[in-house]
Amino acid sequence: MKKVLSWILCVAMMLAPVAGLAEAPATLVDVVNFADGNYAFAGVDTVAGNADKSELSVVEYNGGYALRVDVKAKVPYVALNVEGMLGENFSKLAKMTFDIGVELGADGKFYAASGKVYTFTGADLAKNAYDWSVYLRTKNPKNAAVTFSTAFTAGQGEYIMITKEADAYSESGKFPGEEPRDIYITNLTFYDADGNILPVDTSAVYVSANTEADMSNLSILTNTVELPGMAVSAGAWTQAGVEMTPEFWAALVPGSVVEISYESADGDIWVVMPWATAGWIRVAQGAATKNGSLTTAQITYDQFVAGCGEDPTTWGSMFQCEGSSEWTVYSVKVGMPTEKMTLTNKVEFPGFSCTGGAWGQNGFDFTPEVLDALQPGTALEISFESESGDMWIVLPDAAAGWSRVQMMSAPVIGNNAYITYEQIVEVVGEDKALWGARLQCEASGNWEVYSVNVGKVNKLAGLTEIVEFPGFACTGSAWGQTGFDMTPEILAALKPGCVVTISYESESGDIWLVFPDSAAGWMRVEMMNADTDGKTAQITWDEMAAVLGEDVSTWGARMQCEASGNWTVYSVSVAQAQ
Repeated sequence: MKKVLSWILCVAMMLAPVAGLAEAPATLVDVVNFADGNYAFAGVDTVAGNADKSELSVVEYNGGYALRVDVKAKVPYVALNVEGMLGENFSKLAKMTFDIGVELGADGKFYAASGKVYTFTGADLAKNAYDWSVYLRTKNPKNAAVTFSTAFTAGQGEYIMITKEADAYSESGKFPGEEPRDIYITNLTFYDADGNILPVDTSAVYVSANTEADMSNLSILTNTVELPGMAVSAGAWTQAGVEMTPEFWAALVPGSVVEISYESADGDIWVVMPWATAGWIRVAQGAATKNGSLTTAQITYDQFVAGCGEDPTTWGSMFQCEGSSEWTVYSVKVGMPTEKMTLTNKVEFPGFSCTGGAWGQNGFDFTPEVLDALQPGTALEISFESESGDMWIVLPDAAAGWSRVQMMSAPVIGNNAYITYEQIVEVVGEDKALWGARLQCEASGNWEVYSVNVGKVNKLAGLTEIVEFPGFACTGSAWGQTGFDMTPEILAALKPGCVVTISYESESGDIWLVFPDSAAGWMRVEMMNADTDGKTAQITWDEMAAVLGEDVSTWGARMQCEASGNWTVYSVSVAQAQ
């Protein structure tokens, strides 16, 4: 599936026209100096936990032109569609040079900055890093040169990214409230292994290679029902919408969640029920749970009850959206929330790749390793596509007879379906000797399975009432602790039902908390057991209280992070789990 998606992305990168412009013939240059104003081949990636929502533009700079990266708060990730830029010469790429400059401080002085050039190559888009730096005013801008250690291959969605990760201006602490310094990139030049310049098509278009929706803070919804026709837009404080269908009404039940895919100038969106018996009602105004990208909002059934009353028959059938700035809604759906599930310590079912028609089964005999890995607290992860969007398993040789497990109700997260050990045991029992030799897949539409894995289940909760721990960005070596004193707001948010969420990277894949000043002494919480997807870890109130006690006043003033490998934390927040 990754290869299929990468191929689609690659085609899109090379063929997609710039929005609002007629398709133009290729514009080939030896050096990208931005004199033609084109920069559609570049884009800002905001997936990483420390990613900045920088803005790109072409400006006059240093006697010529440059791509200005307007940095707002964090680390800018500027991605380049190099395959689209180089076309048939992409596989020849061996070196890149560019000029990079740093904006002067508000005091007119120069402050050093440095960052990385990342390449993402291979079928799995493996990352390699190369350094750049500007340390002297007399060499600002500076020419940076990168010789790549890995080869590039067409058709896999490979790309290059330029970041600024250290900023002496903002790190000095002398300029509170000032944004980090902007950077300027120009004179991009690409070379083959013999030093020959490769011509560049500046009309290429960047398309994000990240195919995963940003579900930070949100619950994953299952058994969803979409509200047809709910693709609408309006100005600030203006409502637009449609009447709810019987199917949508029937799915709006206790425990359900309404999910809105949207854009708005200020990031806010909510629901209006204009025909409610109680009158014209706003629901969750300013209180919807939103993802970090401010592109998806979720509103719970309980929030509808709080606004419109407990009897849904009094809510009226008209469903509208509204925002405090110009807004566009792309879709609305309702479903039942499930925890975001990821697996660690994976064991692959080798060679599990097969297809089937609707209601047709296909699969392979269990390997001893897969059977051994299926233990309490584990799950099967099935990477798949199907016309119907569902996927489950069949055990055709079970002692209990031909058995389906999780028919149409296995939670689907992205392109993966998850079936837990406990769900299998509920159907065929705990004795694996009675499960039969064969594992098969099935769906209600034509389907294809790309891989099957078994791993330990980690569940990330959807969040509400999020309180950010300001300035919690730090790094540490293996078994080294670093952190900050807790603010009054963070201490107030540490209460029953809360979850501490850590956005991070670590060599070992783990991260946890340390409370060095607690009344009980120096304490670790959730060492190597935090629920994590490798980028985000969550530690619950119950897990903290089990170590530190329920009286937060005894936890000490300081919260630190630690991991068993070198680590970086981008942000920490405390929120209530949905």
